[in-house]
Amino acid sequence: MKMIKTIFAASMFTLTCNVFAAPVEFQKIPEIMAKFEHAQVFVKKDKTLGRLPTDTEMGSVFPTYISDTKGGFIVETSNRVTNDIVIASKITPIVDNIYNQWLVPKSTWVKTYGELPVSSEFQSFKRIKTIKAILIDTEMLKLMGSKDGKTATIKVSWSDNGMTVYKDGYLANYEYGIAPEEMKETYERVKENK
Repeated sequence: MKMIKTIFAASMFTLTCNVFAAPVEFQKIPEIMAKFEHAQVFVKKDKTLGRLPTDTEMGSVFPTYISDTKGGFIVETSNRVTNDIVIASKITPIVDNIYNQWLVPKSTWVKTYGELPVSSEFQSFKRIKTIKAILIDTEMLKLMGSKDGKTATIKVSWSDNGMTVYKDGYLANYEYGIAPEEMKETYERVKENK
């Protein structure tokens, strides 16, 4: 019986370590950062909706939903609404009335879109800022401590739990990942002037 309890405890410890592994700060991995020297440049194709939070949203927890690639959705992150953020949204829903919406610090929003929204009603904004992004391959996932060879968790400033990145997705030169489906639907490569 004692042996069974020991095996059970060890397996639970392993499971806990795998599920709750600390997010990795990919900016501290030289092999990954070297890839950004030759990274492709992208810009968002579509406009992004943006609005200021309402008074009733202040201090509340705001979930960000993404596609589960099976016709449904999952929660990617949850963050607290403050008066220093803009609520961003894709124009089309993931499914039914569920939209991919996320919180952006106002200073980042201005650098990315040029101006702040002026109300709590969504307005349309065109991204002015480009990103450099690199493809997430098997080697990169290993460098980031992937447990399943398909995903890894990177450190981000807006969530203590980090952000999941996916094989065949991209790492952006700031601090986030772009899932393969989102990259295909949302971004286009910027042609370089020669």
